[in-house]
Amino acid sequence: MQMHSSFLRTFSLSLALCLIAFGASCCTQNSVTNGTQGTLTPLIVSNLHPTDSLSVVYFSFDRDSVVPASRATTDEWDVRLPFLNADSRSVDVLLNSGNANPNGKTIGIVVDSTFDLLTTAPVDAQLQTEDTTSSRRIVSIDLFGKGVFNYNSSQHTIIPNPQKTLVLKTRSGNYVKVQFVNLYKDAAASPTQLTPLGYYRLRYVKNTTRTLK
Repeated sequence: MQMHSSFLRTFSLSLALCLIAFGASCCTQNSVTNGTQGTLTPLIVSNLHPTDSLSVVYFSFDRDSVVPASRATTDEWDVRLPFLNADSRSVDVLLNSGNANPNGKTIGIVVDSTFDLLTTAPVDAQLQTEDTTSSRRIVSIDLFGKGVFNYNSSQHTIIPNPQKTLVLKTRSGNYVKVQFVNLYKDAAASPTQLTPLGYYRLRYVKNTTRTLK
């Protein structure tokens, strides 16, 4: 009987230790998975600058790079960034869709959300084809309403609206959320009317699915 009791105590202790070890293993595994799964790293590009009043910058989110102006009639770019200076009172950003360019395939929408809080792209049916009429741009050119950019009349500067996020779908099927962070050279934190304008700083996340977090 004593031997039987000893065996039961030993077996119970071994079983308890196994269960504790198994539980610890499961917790550790879940912690690692939850901390890494679905996390996308934002990319940042700075000082995208048209060289003169007659030029623009064509940028591709598929390539993460500028597309040469010679490729303007292709579907290789996603967004066109205009030249700006101290006298500018509009920002005419254009997406490369079929209306703006017969070969374009980029569609998008501006969402009322901060960049960080926007975790999922709208469904494709909500994404729009760019309109060539300036008053109906996907990214409004108006600086005096509630668009992507606002004009500060006291400082005479143009400041991106942090409550607006551009979401687009590229020709390759990538979903991208884009934040216009700054429009001044070297992303000046406190620009004035004399700070060089038209140096775009963009922050963006892209994914092959609508998940953007």
